[in-house]
Amino acid sequence: MNTSNVARAVRSDDFHPIAGFGPELDGGLMHTFEMPVGIGNLTATASPELRTAPRLSLFLPGFSGSKEDFLSFFPQLYAKLDDPAERALASFSLRGQADSVAPAGQGAYRLEDFVADGCRVMEQLATSEYPIDLVGHSFGGVVARRMTIARPDLVRSLTLFSTGAVPIGQSEITRSAKALIEQYGTMVVFKGNFPDCSDEPQDDPYTEMCRLRAHATSIDNLLAMSDILIHYNDVTNALKDTKVPVSIVYGANDLVWPQPVYVAEAKALGVTPTVIADAGHSGQLDNPEVLATALVNFWDHCGES
Repeated sequence: MNTSNVARAVRSDDFHPIAGFGPELDGGLMHTFEMPVGIGNLTATASPELRTAPRLSLFLPGFSGSKEDFLSFFPQLYAKLDDPAERALASFSLRGQADSVAPAGQGAYRLEDFVADGCRVMEQLATSEYPIDLVGHSFGGVVARRMTIARPDLVRSLTLFSTGAVPIGQSEITRSAKALIEQYGTMVVFKGNFPDCSDEPQDDPYTEMCRLRAHATSIDNLLAMSDILIHYNDVTNALKDTKVPVSIVYGANDLVWPQPVYVAEAKALGVTPTVIADAGHSGQLDNPEVLATALVNFWDHCGES
């Protein structure tokens, strides 16, 4: 394949390079840039092959996350690729996350807004001739399902990574989480994940990134996402109708959604889920080697589209 033609076909020349957010976590592999959507610019990161590789894997982060969730994972995934010249890796921060545009008001963070942004990103990175391998983590999977349904022509495959087809639902945990965010602000997220760390610069780069991200992320984003995660529709049948190949991956110790939720969706879609040993909700951090192998095997199994 003449990859120089691919670059002209599916990679925009309009992406503005910017500095990375927080400490370096990727060993210098990725580059950061802005992608225009209707409400401003989302920030994205990609491996050097973005403009030349015929294949692209695009990762969507979850609640309280950002593109930085995958930075330490990407070098390990990159090393698993048979030929990095054939596949680029990328992720973007959703509106209101970290350094992406953050419109004011919870009404600017409807599920359909996240989906529209994601489709706009895909339209700038893909064509029906060169579709994307999409990976949605947690809330990112809620969005990625609907992106796939909206634009199946741009999606080569979909990996649902620790994300449920049905909402988490109203519970004491979800009610208290939202109440804490309303009362104490976005730093509650950092303290919840790092209860022994104070709000001051951290020696560990990942911990420091999370601290900076908690300060930068929009409270409207977190509150609106909290509501979405309690109330959204099951779109499994519509997803199945797209005929896009789907993989379901989750950690053996992942309890964000009850594990029978993952199993039920896999059964409905007719796929065998991949369970990552020694991993919770964030397998890219807990067991990156196994997750990377599962992703590459799935992409390779999809074959040429």
